[in-house]
Amino acid sequence: MQYMPSLAFQAVCFMYSAGLGFTLGIIYDLIRMLFYLLTGSDKKLTVVRDIIYSIVCLVATFLFLLVMCDGQLITYVFVAEGIGTYVYFYSLSDSVFLPAKKTINAFKRLFLRVKSFFYLRKTKFLFFMQKIFQKLHKITKKHLHIRHTIVYNFFVNLCPKKLFLKNRGDDDGKREKTET
Repeated sequence: MQYMPSLAFQAVCFMYSAGLGFTLGIIYDLIRMLFYLLTGSDKKLTVVRDIIYSIVCLVATFLFLLVMCDGQLITYVFVAEGIGTYVYFYSLSDSVFLPAKKTINAFKRLFLRVKSFFYLRKTKFLFFMQKIFQKLHKITKKHLHIRHTIVYNFFVNLCPKKLFLKNRGDDDGKREKTET
């Protein structure tokens, strides 16, 4: 462990922390795009998005200080991270986020068109199937209520010695006698 880091190490650490700040700016835009995709607005849930970003920044800075600076809190690391984030936000953020926003909107419109296409087909299919089932229900209901056309137990043995022919669909009460 060095008590006084060399100037070359400080310069390398400064550049790496500026790169970390630049990367954290990219991560902020990714989180922003994710929330835009989920909510449909850049303004909704800003507090939640900022809290998540702050936690990511704290963890990344802690790990960077632990690995690169042997756990020492050095002021120029925080300054360089701020400079890197500032450079990203004022140079590339708008040129990255706005086209991504337009792309997300285009995909949303495409998804809604495909969804509405399949929803329309589904409702037409269900309407068609409902009409078929209604017609089938009417047909089967009509056939089940006409009992005289359906014959059950055409030959019935009422007496063991005599065979009677009885049609259960006939309600006139006539029985025909047949010889055995």
